[in-house]
Amino acid sequence: MLSRWRVPGAQNLASPRPKCVRVSAAATQAKGKDREAKGTRANGEGYVNTIFGRQEPNQVSLSEQLGNDGGPPRFSSPFVATRNKMINPEELPIMLYIPGIDGTGLAAFRQFPMLVEAFELHALSVPPADRTDFAGIAGIIEGYLRNEINASAKGRPVYLLGESFGGVLALVVAERCREIVDRVVLVNPATSYRQSYWPILGPLMPRIPERLYGAVPFALAPAFGNPLALLAQGLDLTGPPDEQFASVTEGILQLFGTLGFLVDVLPPPVVAWKLELVKQGIDEVEKVLPKVQQRVLLVAGEGDWMLPSRSEAQRLRRLLPRCSTRVLPGRSHALLQEAGVDLVEIMKEEGFFVTERCLSCQPTAGVPKINNFGRPGPVELPTPIERDRAAGPLKVLARLTSPVFFSTMDDGRIVQGLSGLPASRPLLVVGNHQTFAPDMAMLVDELLKEKGILVRGLAHPFVSRTPDDDGKAGDLPDMGPLQPGGRPAISSMLTTFGAVPVTGKNMYKLLSQGEAVLLYPGGVREAYKNKNEDYQLFWPKNAEFVRMAAKFGATIVPLAAVGAEDSVDIIADRNDLLNTPIIGDMIKERLQKIPKARRNGTTALEDVFLQPIASVGGPRRFYFKFQKPIKTTPQDLDRERCQDIYDQVKSEVECGINYLLHKREEDPYKELLPRLLYEATWSGQRAPTFKV
Repeated sequence: MLSRWRVPGAQNLASPRPKCVRVSAAATQAKGKDREAKGTRANGEGYVNTIFGRQEPNQVSLSEQLGNDGGPPRFSSPFVATRNKMINPEELPIMLYIPGIDGTGLAAFRQFPMLVEAFELHALSVPPADRTDFAGIAGIIEGYLRNEINASAKGRPVYLLGESFGGVLALVVAERCREIVDRVVLVNPATSYRQSYWPILGPLMPRIPERLYGAVPFALAPAFGNPLALLAQGLDLTGPPDEQFASVTEGILQLFGTLGFLVDVLPPPVVAWKLELVKQGIDEVEKVLPKVQQRVLLVAGEGDWMLPSRSEAQRLRRLLPRCSTRVLPGRSHALLQEAGVDLVEIMKEEGFFVTERCLSCQPTAGVPKINNFGRPGPVELPTPIERDRAAGPLKVLARLTSPVFFSTMDDGRIVQGLSGLPASRPLLVVGNHQTFAPDMAMLVDELLKEKGILVRGLAHPFVSRTPDDDGKAGDLPDMGPLQPGGRPAISSMLTTFGAVPVTGKNMYKLLSQGEAVLLYPGGVREAYKNKNEDYQLFWPKNAEFVRMAAKFGATIVPLAAVGAEDSVDIIADRNDLLNTPIIGDMIKERLQKIPKARRNGTTALEDVFLQPIASVGGPRRFYFKFQKPIKTTPQDLDRERCQDIYDQVKSEVECGINYLLHKREEDPYKELLPRLLYEATWSGQRAPTFKV
C-alpha cells in the first residue's frame, strides 16, 4: 500500500512556511532502526511503501513527508480531494513521477489534480538529508517498477514523468526497464546540464554566506519561472475589485512561500550533493540515449533560463529513436507550475495519451511484452497522430505519387481499397521491390491507416538495424543520411512501424506469434536494379518462405506494385560503379562492412547494398494490387507442394504487375499535372483512377 500525501494549496505553502528538519547521518540511522521497530515495511531495493510507521489510509503533508527523516527515497500517492471518486485508479494507466533536483515534487504539484484524473499516480520523493547516489536512486525506481508496478499493471500502459533532473533518471530507468515502461514524458530535462551555466554557478552556491543564502531563490526566481505566469495560477480576476486584490495577494504569498520552501529543502550542503548527483546522472544518461526504445514526449519551455531546453529538445529528438517534442512559447523552467499549462491536455494533443496497450499481437511465453522495436516481438501500434507524424517524410512523396490500392476478394473480384485483405492471422504479404524501395514505408502506413494492421516488414539489416550494447548501430559505413545516434534516417521510422532484419529466424518468430508480415524476396538485388531491368523479379530459387508459412497455416497474399520504376532513369548501375578505376576499389572496401541479407545460394553481386546513380524525372503515380489470398496448411509442407505454391505466388505478382501497367493507361490522372490540379481543387482528396 502506498502512503498518500496531501497536495498543498496556496494556504498550505504560504502560511505558515513549513520547516525542514535537518537530520544528521547518525540520527538518520537511528530513525531507520526506529522505523523498522515500528513495523514500517521496506523492501530489499530500498524503497518504502508506507512512511513514518503509519498504516493505510495515510495522509501526510508534503513538508511532513520530506522533513521527517533523511531517507530513504520513497514512493507515495498524492492525495487530491477534488479527484473524481467515480474513477477507479486501478483501471487507469500508471504514471511514476520523478521530481527535479529538489526531490520534493514541488515543481509539479499543480499538475497533480489533472494527472490523478488520467493516471494512477505514484510520486517519488527524496528527503533533503538523504545521500543515496544516482545509481542507488535509479536502482530504487527500477526495483519499484519490477516489484510493485509490474505485478499490478495487468496490461495497463506504464509512463515515467521526469522533470528536470528527474528526466535524467527517467531515461536511464526507461532503458533498463523497456519490458515494463511503455512511454516517457520529459519536462525541461537536465540532460543539457553541461551546456548551461550551472557547472560554473552551481559550485559557488554552497559558499554563499548563510545570512544571504535565504535570498538566493528570490534572486533566481525570474530564471526559475515566469513570475506573472506563476502568480496567475489559480487567480480569480472576474470578481469585484476587493476580491481580485485578495486573490492577487494570496498568489503573492503562495509564490513567496514556495520560494521560501526551497531554502528549507535545498540548504547549501544539499545543493552541493544534488549537483554531484546531476553530474553522475549526465555521465550515465549519455551512454543510453540511442538505446531508449520507448516513445518519448519532450515538453520544453522556450523561455527556460535555467537550462537551454529549447536546443536540448532538438538534440534529444535526433538522438532518441522515438522522440517527439513540444516547445511551449514563453514558458519557463517551472512551466508545470505556470497558469494555463495542462500536461495531460498536451499529451492528448500530441497523441501521446493512451489508456490501453494496443499491440501488433498478443505476447507469448519468453517474448518481451512491449518495446520490441527492431526485434520479432509485439510492438505498440502508434496513435493516429503519432502515425501521421512518423510518416511525415512520406507525405511529400504520397502527394506527388497519389498512390491507389486494389485488392482481390476470395471470389476473384478486384475492388479498389483494402477490403479484400483477409482478417485471418498469421498473414504473409509477398511483393516486388520497386527501384530504390520507396514502397515499403508507404504500404505499411496505408495498411495501418485503413485497416489497423501493423504489418511487420522484413528489411535489410543495414536499414533496420538497432543500437548495439555500446549505443551505436553497429560498425557500419555511412551509406546515407544518418542521425547522430548512428542509424540511417529512415531506420527509426521503419522500426517504429515494426520492421525487423530479414532473417529466417525473425520470420519464424513473427509468424509463430500470429503477426502480419511483409516480405520482398528480391531484396537489395531487386531494389537496386541495373539498367533495363524494370519490373523484373530477382527471387531466390528456394521456396523457404512458403514452407514457413505452411508450418503455421499462414495466408499468403501476393502483392504487385508499379510506378517507381518509371520515375527514375538509371545512369550508372552497380556494375558501372564497381568497375570504375580507384572508385570501384573504395566502394568494395566499404561494402565489406555491410551485412548480407541473403546467406545461402546467391552470388556476392546479388546482395550488394549499392545504390545506382539515377536521374529523377516527373514522379509517376504509384499503384498497388493485392492478389487473391492463398491459404496454406501444415499439409502443404511437402517439398513439391511448397514449390508449386511458390511458383503460384511469383506468377501472381508478375500478373499483378502486368495488370497495373496495362490498366493505368486508362487512368485520367496518371500524369502529375492533372493529378495535382484535381487534388488542389478538391482540398487534397485523392484523385480517382481507372475503373476495375
